[in-house]
Amino acid sequence: MIKDYKDKIVVVTGAANGIGKQLALGCAKRGAHLVINDIHGDEAEKVAQEIRDMGQKAVAVQADVSLNEECKRIFDVTMETYGHVDVLINNAGVSAFGDVTEIVEQDIHWVTEVNVYSHWYMMGHFIPQMKKQGNHCQIVNVCSIAGLITLSSAPVYFSTKHAAVALSESTYKWLKETNANIDLAVFCPGFVQTEMYLTDRHRPARYSKNDNPFYTSKKYEEYNKMNRYVLDTGRELEPVIEEVFQALNTDNFFILTHDKYDSLIRNQGIFQADKVRPITPEDIAPKE
Repeated sequence: MIKDYKDKIVVVTGAANGIGKQLALGCAKRGAHLVINDIHGDEAEKVAQEIRDMGQKAVAVQADVSLNEECKRIFDVTMETYGHVDVLINNAGVSAFGDVTEIVEQDIHWVTEVNVYSHWYMMGHFIPQMKKQGNHCQIVNVCSIAGLITLSSAPVYFSTKHAAVALSESTYKWLKETNANIDLAVFCPGFVQTEMYLTDRHRPARYSKNDNPFYTSKKYEEYNKMNRYVLDTGRELEPVIEEVFQALNTDNFFILTHDKYDSLIRNQGIFQADKVRPITPEDIAPKE
């Protein structure tokens, strides 16, 4: 993994707030120069200016990473501005409410395109350049603990995060098999105090809320309240980000920052090996 960020060129998607912003600032504090992407251009520019005020270079790129042509534009701006790239952090991610019978169809497309397709698109553009350069490069794909376990809620979020982790695993193996000088790590946090509960504001126009009654239902409001609660009671963001940088000093592929899920992950493998059924938190809860 890259341990020295001085003068490295780092691209971060979804970097105007939350995990993406803090990862970008963390790289800048360590001496990197940044490409700050977000669907909200004005907010991306504020983060870029914050980094420039730190004495580092930064350029903001407004782009919707769910579209391949927009990911290509991020790549083009990176090359035009810096001429090379050292680190790619695929952070942009969204969620949507509803069980398999409730969720609005357009939300399945939106969440899948952001959480999975954007990783495909960005790596598809940046990996060939990294290989061409030949220097040691790094990719960090921000997924979620939801990519390693499942619960009964938010199936579109869990399924897309599982897909993103699987994509990262396959790409990691391919990079190793082809002797690419590119490291890849996947960051799978649990609940963190971010504004992820405001995910609807990141909708592009083509996926704006329509007249589907689910959006104005009491159930949708309840989902939103629960989502905010679990985030507000999650871990503080800054210590989590510091743990990510500590993990990047190792050669570990998985970056996990929430120990509370360790037992569930370990026992999940046993359930799968025994070919029984999907594990639930209740299966590993202390017995009275």
